[in-house]
Amino acid sequence: VIVEDTNMVASVMDGEDFKAGRFAQSLRLQCFRVVLGSSIDLNDIQDPISDKFFKEVWVATAARNATIFEKVFRCLPSDEVNNLAHLRDFISKPKLACENPTKATEELKKIRGFLVQFCFRFLDEENLLPSVGTKESIVPMETWT
Repeated sequence: VIVEDTNMVASVMDGEDFKAGRFAQSLRLQCFRVVLGSSIDLNDIQDPISDKFFKEVWVATAARNATIFEKVFRCLPSDEVNNLAHLRDFISKPKLACENPTKATEELKKIRGFLVQFCFRFLDEENLLPSVGTKESIVPMETWT
């Protein structure tokens, strides 16, 4: 199914004036308000491909939410955990959600939407490739990367 939105409205893309389909723009704004939190200022999400939007809204919201979730639940994977020693230490510490549920609830009220940062450094100091001589080591390397 192809839908053509012929009803255009004035919009902005990367700082330039742009004609956007009325339905497409309203759908995008609704989706962003769900992902970024309903309290987001519409002016902050009008230009979805600007560096300002990406850095000050998208990345900032993701980082704040991820930090809160990590603080409350000590989620894994986590960028704090770079090797197995860090992992043992990380899981041995209590979660704020168990230790102080009232404070955890207060922290969780700061979450906006459901956007979080993707973890890039989890166990990055460990060699997670299969050992030589195992059946897994026979499989092409691309399978594991």
